[in-house]
Amino acid sequence: MELNIETLQALARIMSEEKLTSLVLDQGNLKIEIKREIGSMQPSEITYQETRMAAMEPLPHHTQPVAADAIDITDTAHWKEIKSPMVGVFYQSSQPDKPAYVTKGQSFSEGDTLCIIEAMKLMNEITAETPGTIMEVCVGNGQVVEFGQVLYRIVED
Repeated sequence: MELNIETLQALARIMSEEKLTSLVLDQGNLKIEIKREIGSMQPSEITYQETRMAAMEPLPHHTQPVAADAIDITDTAHWKEIKSPMVGVFYQSSQPDKPAYVTKGQSFSEGDTLCIIEAMKLMNEITAETPGTIMEVCVGNGQVVEFGQVLYRIVED
């Protein structure tokens, strides 16, 4: 069995749908173990073993000032959600000392990078499909996200 994004997404879906707190898959030289705390929507511990242990270490969290003066944040009827296309670690910027790609109140264009999700040591840029404005950042920097988890709430331009 080969470990890939589709496999991780399927395992995350199974855990979510079945409301499991732990899942172990052992295929000889490949062992995947995922655990989460009761009541938590994100895995609290993921281990992957294939002759050696691999672990993802989150980058330190950094923040940026929020400027949302011209946006009516009370009108949530027009808000859309941007969801994670995979299981991995959410990063707001390309490096810890770099500013976040987008912040609350910031406008963005179609094709702009919104964040990075690290999965299996691969950095996957998540880009905007439409122009819009960030109304809410729903995930903390360095947080493990599940397939389909809401990353941002936006208003499309």
